[in-house]
Amino acid sequence: MAVIKIRIDFDGDRYIGHGRIQLLELIGQHGSIAKAAKAMDMSYKRAWYLMDEFNSMFADPLIERQHGGKGGGAAKLTPFGADLVRQYRDMEAKALSVFAKPLAAVEKHLAPKEAVNPKPAKKAGQSART
Repeated sequence: MAVIKIRIDFDGDRYIGHGRIQLLELIGQHGSIAKAAKAMDMSYKRAWYLMDEFNSMFADPLIERQHGGKGGGAAKLTPFGADLVRQYRDMEAKALSVFAKPLAAVEKHLAPKEAVNPKPAKKAGQSART
């Protein structure tokens, strides 16, 4: 089944997208930017910068950070951050329900998926042992 991923562009570089919302969700689940980054196979530094940029878009903060110490840092969603995630996921669900029939019609025309990990073609002059 098809999936709809929404990107909302406000102006310039300010936008809400699937990856930012996923990072925010994972911070809420794990209570940590580092653990959320690891779950997304992303560096902590990249996740921290993404959240800092995302957080700065709004007048109200998305997360609250507790800086590291002996036990390490922590982060949690603010009520606004949790509400933003909920609203975004609601928009995705509504979009999918609105477009379900047209998407199903388009999906019927998709070509079959190729076999998983097909063997690469041999290059000219390449023996079986190379």
